[in-house]
Amino acid sequence: MPYNRRRFLQIMTASGLVVASSCDRQTPPSQGQQLSSLGIGGSPILIAIPLAYLIEESRLLQKVPNLEFIPIRNHEQMKALLTSGQGQMAANPTLLSAGLYQKEFPLRLLNVMIWGNIYVLSPDSSIATWEDLRGKSVLIPFQGSMPEMIFRFLATQAGLNPDEDLTIVSTQDFQSTAQLLLVGQGEAGVFAEPRASAVVAKGKEQNIELFYTLDFRETWGEVTGQTARFPQAGVSILKSLTDQHPDVVELIHAELRNSLDWIQENPTAAAELGSKYMDLPPAVIEQSLAKNRFEYLSAAEAQSELEVFYQSLMQVNPKLLGGKLPNTDFYVEG
Repeated sequence: MPYNRRRFLQIMTASGLVVASSCDRQTPPSQGQQLSSLGIGGSPILIAIPLAYLIEESRLLQKVPNLEFIPIRNHEQMKALLTSGQGQMAANPTLLSAGLYQKEFPLRLLNVMIWGNIYVLSPDSSIATWEDLRGKSVLIPFQGSMPEMIFRFLATQAGLNPDEDLTIVSTQDFQSTAQLLLVGQGEAGVFAEPRASAVVAKGKEQNIELFYTLDFRETWGEVTGQTARFPQAGVSILKSLTDQHPDVVELIHAELRNSLDWIQENPTAAAELGSKYMDLPPAVIEQSLAKNRFEYLSAAEAQSELEVFYQSLMQVNPKLLGGKLPNTDFYVEG
């Protein structure tokens, strides 16, 4: 798909720039009118590849003439993108989507595509169980975010008190987590793909071997007695889009499903496409794809697993999501 058919917008501040620029965006057309543009937010993570496919390879452009990929770097930018109206859909952690919805933001969860790709990495190959982390310092990005909530839940289920048996060091992002781990300022670190593969590759360049010591997905299955996966990330969409343009939403569902088939069948091409959106070399992305678990479920199809996920994290923080689960309208069918 020609590059002049889409526009990239770099958000450099968390909220001010986004809100200011959104003032020029027209009110979404009512049902029956063609949707002329669609802002799609994405972080430099693996779920950016299905979004890239949607923009460059799918049939969506035949229905929506102007597609904008909006790079975002942190959760505050994600919130600003959706709350300002500059973006109508965005890939993000399912917990963030639910949190915004519970604060009465007119947003719905479209799907789940990432089912657990978070790991504990360490230069200490002797770490094989959660008990082996006892007394160690663990670097975790984004204080209070979903990776930390999952880590605390799993550690607690494994018999550890995260605040007493571990030293949790909060970092600004995955990049700073990697930097601190590689200079020995932490004994282990929490990473999601593709950043896990990237820091392992960076370590090799510095003659530092890092090991995948604990897999959150495997531990989740062990402690919950359910399938070894959890609904980590998907796509959120504004309620106005589902209400006014159900045909566009149906096509987005279909093309994102197709994107996952294409990624599985063409990992090298998928890595090349992803490298344009992720600031990572294709080789690292392809290695990361081999560790990732893509599966497409509409939010309605994934509702029961999402509710177990949310209830589990609410054990860590009972005030999470306002202390209650999202209602049925949060989950888009498809």
